[in-house]
Amino acid sequence: MKKINYSKLEEITVKNQEELNDIPLDFKGRIYIKFGTYSNPAIVRNSYYYSVRACDNSTVEAYDNSTVEACDNSTVEAYDNSTVKACGNSTVKAYDNSTVEAYDNSTVKACGNSTVEAYDNSTVIACGNSTVRACGNSTVRACGNSTVRAYNNSTVEAYDNSTVRACDNSTVRAYNNSTVEAYDNSTVRACDNSTVRAYNNSTVEACGNVQVLNRQFDGKINVKGNARIVHDPENINEFIDFHGIEHTKTTATFYKAVRKDSNGIYRADRDKNFIYEIGKYKTEKCDSNVKEDCSYGIHISTLNWALNFGKNWNNLAILEVKTKISDIVLPEGSDGKVRTSKVKVIREVPLEEYGVDGKILIKER
Repeated sequence: MKKINYSKLEEITVKNQEELNDIPLDFKGRIYIKFGTYSNPAIVRNSYYYSVRACDNSTVEAYDNSTVEACDNSTVEAYDNSTVKACGNSTVKAYDNSTVEAYDNSTVKACGNSTVEAYDNSTVIACGNSTVRACGNSTVRACGNSTVRAYNNSTVEAYDNSTVRACDNSTVRAYNNSTVEAYDNSTVRACDNSTVRAYNNSTVEACGNVQVLNRQFDGKINVKGNARIVHDPENINEFIDFHGIEHTKTTATFYKAVRKDSNGIYRADRDKNFIYEIGKYKTEKCDSNVKEDCSYGIHISTLNWALNFGKNWNNLAILEVKTKISDIVLPEGSDGKVRTSKVKVIREVPLEEYGVDGKILIKER
């Protein structure tokens, strides 16, 4: 067999297990797998410089901390702490603490503490403490303490302590202590101690101790048992209680989405010269008119609101700030944002505290 000088290769295609096993761990090129069947899959047990790509109709099993990208119609089963990116019509089964990104028409089954991103027409079943973001016409079933965000025409079933945000024409069933935000024409069935926020023309059926925030002009909300319909907080104290904001008798903790430049300086989004520094106070004139949602003042919010505001920035940083409750102006119909005249910057919130989006940002960065 001809000896291969791997140091001179930028890529290599392997067509059997022996060729794959011969590749040294310090190989700096891309590895393409073009073999493996359901009964005799390709086995990846190592972590290489680049992720391994499974092409054509290959079937691959990934173990330990290996990373595999599934292209075309490939099938990948990931165990342990493996990471898989699936494109095309690939099918992925992820177990234990695996991480999966599924694109196009991919199908994913994630168990254990897996993290999944599913786009387009993907289908995801996530169990354990899985985290899922499903876009397009995705279908998601999330169990355990899963967190799910489903967009477009997604269908989601969330169990246990799941958190779900469903947009467009999504259908959601949330049980136990789930938290759900339903937008557009979504349909939600919430049971036990779930919390639901209904927007636009959503339809909600609530039973048990479910609390439904009605933020729609149309739509239907049916409640049974101890379920109740609530409306937007009318004052700052109700706002703080409703959103579970950490507070004392005089101060409250909020969050601020800012842009962090290459020098580590925190700059406001709309005014790059407005700089925040950890441990220091920042003051600004504040409009006291509650009928103005977006006016002058220092805009602060819940963590989720701040994250959604800056989620498309490549330099997003979220600052934890404290402000006097007496200085806060609560605009009518606020969805999580308020403004104030003075804040003290406490810290930058670590990505790990961002939830599903934090895990995604960690991988992207």
